[in-house]
Formats: sequence, structure tokens, C-alpha cells
Amino acid sequence: MSDNNKKKTNRIPFQTDLDRSRVLTLAGFAVIVLILGWQSDDAYHGYVMVKHLIEGNGFVYNIGERVCATTSPLYTLSAAIPYLITREMFFTTLLLDVLYSLFAYYIFAFQLCRTREQVLTGFIAMVGSKAFMSYTTSGLENSLMYLLAALFLWQYYTRDWFSKKNLLRLAFTFSGIALVRMDLTLMFIPMIVYIFLQRREKASLLSAVGITFAGLSPFIAWELFSLIYFGFPFPNTAYVKIGTGISLLEYVKHGLLYVWYTALDDIVVLLVPAAFVIVTVIIRKPKYLLASAGILLYGLYVVRIGGDFMMGRHFTVMLFVSILSIIMLENRERDYFDTIRKIRYGFGILVISSVVWSFTFGSVIGSQYLYGHKYSSSISDERENYSNTTGFYNNLKSLKDNGRMCVQDTWNNNATDEIRERGSRGDIIENAAGILVYYNSDLYLNDTYCLGDPLMSKLPAVYDPNWRVGHLRRKVPEGYSESVRHDSNEIKDPALHEYYDKIRLITRGEIFAPERIRTIIDMNLGKYDHLVEEYEAGNE
Repeated sequence: MSDNNKKKTNRIPFQTDLDRSRVLTLAGFAVIVLILGWQSDDAYHGYVMVKHLIEGNGFVYNIGERVCATTSPLYTLSAAIPYLITREMFFTTLLLDVLYSLFAYYIFAFQLCRTREQVLTGFIAMVGSKAFMSYTTSGLENSLMYLLAALFLWQYYTRDWFSKKNLLRLAFTFSGIALVRMDLTLMFIPMIVYIFLQRREKASLLSAVGITFAGLSPFIAWELFSLIYFGFPFPNTAYVKIGTGISLLEYVKHGLLYVWYTALDDIVVLLVPAAFVIVTVIIRKPKYLLASAGILLYGLYVVRIGGDFMMGRHFTVMLFVSILSIIMLENRERDYFDTIRKIRYGFGILVISSVVWSFTFGSVIGSQYLYGHKYSSSISDERENYSNTTGFYNNLKSLKDNGRMCVQDTWNNNATDEIRERGSRGDIIENAAGILVYYNSDLYLNDTYCLGDPLMSKLPAVYDPNWRVGHLRRKVPEGYSESVRHDSNEIKDPALHEYYDKIRLITRGEIFAPERIRTIIDMNLGKYDHLVEEYEAGNE
């Protein structure tokens, strides 16, 4: 055996600086994720669907009514198997988030990074972004999106040409991304274009299209299921955001405000994607230019939709994609090694400076990172808002001290207690928050934000000059509350009464009944839109 082979055989694991940096930062990342662990109230709109599914009531938001109230079907369904085992939602899904985030970090550090400096720079950028770390947990789709983005980029950057097998794997990963959140596919579409252009000669355009459709089969299957089971191709939350009456200019202004507040709260999450875009313009390599084009496309989309009410959340995947892309650019483009290394060092200094600024922005050092900030606007740090009752540590402590978790105390039960006292099956209440709905899942609960309401989500929103993304109320039609309480159709307006009959048939009728199938087709082709227009005209 040669000396070289002996050295390889006798090599002690983790003896190099690179190995140690990988292991230590992975451990540090895990600790920080757990310290900052929390659950978003919005996550419970999906959790209640998991709960009903496992308890045998169907994949529904309210028992007896097929409505999809989750924007991330893959993430929501992935929580079903562990919940089936534990029958406990809070810690089960928190652990699921941690695992998704750790696997994503593992791909970054152990599979993509080639130097200790790359590991440390990427680690500092990730933990230096409060938004990124906040959404490593939260029960929203971000953690699973980090993992799928890492898998996609691992395949995308580690080869120059793409075989049929490569195309299938990438299409399958892209399908997963679409199932996690449809609009996030915008970030990856330019890269898909590059993959098609760089396919091997054996893969003709026709065969490549066929392979892509095969890879997209999970997403196509879900869309067919959604159309047949729920009656609509998109989640109910998407319809809530349509028909708001808000102008494009107002959306853009709100989106720019979202960028501004995010910059004040967490400059790192915006700085790193901007740095990557600048680097790709300097290097001018198509593979990386198209990756940065995807980031720009998605960033413009976020501004177009008015941003979000959760500070920085929509920019976290952009940050992660940019970090991995900068690392791979340095690894793969050796002709530009010195240039990229200088840019990365400058980028590292900027990130560290930004983290220091971020930590000292609050009156108490570190409070901004641990607890966040509130601004007098419709955009807020959701982890700060909910950490007292949905934080990992606080719930562990509450369980130890009181024998129950404090997540249940997030909202008072006055509205649900009143419903129970009068013996009603449910009602339209002022605020059907996710956690409140989850812990009262035996009741039918909706509010005028309509995340789980199949009728009011299709009606025009009531304009509020201080509107918040995803939180525009609808006016409750006369007789609709009575309809919910009595499980009937008591709506007074004749046009809307007829429209609600169609909605009830779609969401409550026998799944494969011919009349229901015809109604689903007609509803999605817009044949009943005139009924809503007549109702709207009569109530101006």
C-alpha cells in the first residue's frame, strides 16, 4: 500500500480546518435555530387541516366543508406523518422545521463549500439575518424551501451539461418547489431555461419536454386532486388576494415600503442577494446571470404584490440562494478565482458590519436579533409578536411549570365560548386566528379575512387605506352568518343565494357526483361570475 493510500486510510475524521468548521457551524446553527424557535399563528391554518386529516375528517379546514387554507400543500402534508405518530403538533412541527433547516445547511457546508472561509462566510451571513433565522422554524414553508433550494442548486451548479436523468431530477425538485409555494418557482424558472439549453445532445427538445412533464407529475397530480377535491386549482388563500380593488401603483408603493422596513430591520437579507447580482454582472457567465435573473424576477414580484406583513420573510429564500450561488461561483469559475475571492472578502466585511449594526440598532444590545422590532406600520416582526406564547423555550418552561403549553393562551376564547354557550355549530367571528381555530377545531370558524371561507373569499374586499397584505376584510352578506350557524343557505340577496348554492355543492357535495363536476368546470370557467357582479351592483 502506498504512503498516499495509508494517509487516506488512517485519516482521522474532522481533523482538518474545513471539517471542523463544517461540524462546529452546523452545531452552532442548530443551537441558534432552537433558541429562536417559534410557531407562527398562520401556520395553524395548515395544522388544523392536518389534524382533521389524521382524525378522519378529511383534508379540510372546517369539518364538512372541503376548503384548502394552506398555501403550501407539500409542507402541510409532510407534517401529517409525524403528527400521526405523536398526535402533538407544536413540538412535532418545530422539530420538522429544524430538520429541514439543518439538512439545507448540511448541503451548503458539507457538499458545496470547499474552504473554511466559505463555510464561515456563509454561516455568518445566515445567522446574521434575523429574518432568515426566524423562518428556519415558524411552521411556515421557508424551512422546507431552504432544503429544496439547496437540492436544486446542488444539481444545477455541479455539472456543465444535463443528461436525461439530470433533467428528471431537476424537474422533480422543481415540482417540489411548486408544491411548497407556487410563486417561488419564479426564482428558478430562468435556471430551468439554462438547463434546457445545456442539455446533452442525446436529449432532444421533445424528449426533454417529456422528461420535464414526468418530473412535474407530482405537481400536476396535486392540481388535479385540488380541482376535484376542493373544486379549485389554487388554495383559498390565493382567491382572498384577488379582487381587493387595490391599484397596481398602491401595491408597488406598499412593496417598496416593505423593502424599506426590511432594510431597517435586517439589511443582511437584502445585501447578500444584491451582492450576488452585482458579481454576476461583473463575471457575465450565463449560468450565474440566469440565477441572479431569477432573484431579480422574484424580488420584483414581491414588490408587485405589495410585499408581506411579515418582516423580511419573502426575501429569505433569495438570501439562501445567493449565498450558495456565490460559493459555487468561486468553486467552479477558477479563471475568476482571485476576483471572486476579493469580492467575497469584501462581502464578508459588509455582512459582519451589517450584523453589528443590526445588533446595536435596538436600545438594548442584541434585542433586535432576539426579539425584533415593532414599527407603527402594517409590517411587523411576527416572531416578536408571538414568541411569548409560541416560543420553543417559553412552551418548554410552561409545560414544566404549569403542565400545559402557553401556545394555547395566544388568543382568548371569548368568541368560541359564546358559540358553545348558545349551542351553535359555529359562526363568522371577528378574528378566527389560526391557533384559535386549531384548539377549537370541533367548531366551524371563519372570519371576514376569509382564509378558510369558500364564499366570502370570492367577494370584493372592503377597501381600507391602511390595508395589510392578506388582511383585507369582506362584508358579511345578509343572512350568511345564519347560514353558517344553521348549516343552510339563508342569504337574502337572490344572486348571491344562487352563487352560494353552487359553492355549497362544490365544497360539500359528493365528490364524483356528475352535477358537482359540471359545477366545478363552470365555476372555474367564470360562468357564475355574473352572480357576484349582480350582488356587488345591488350593494354599492
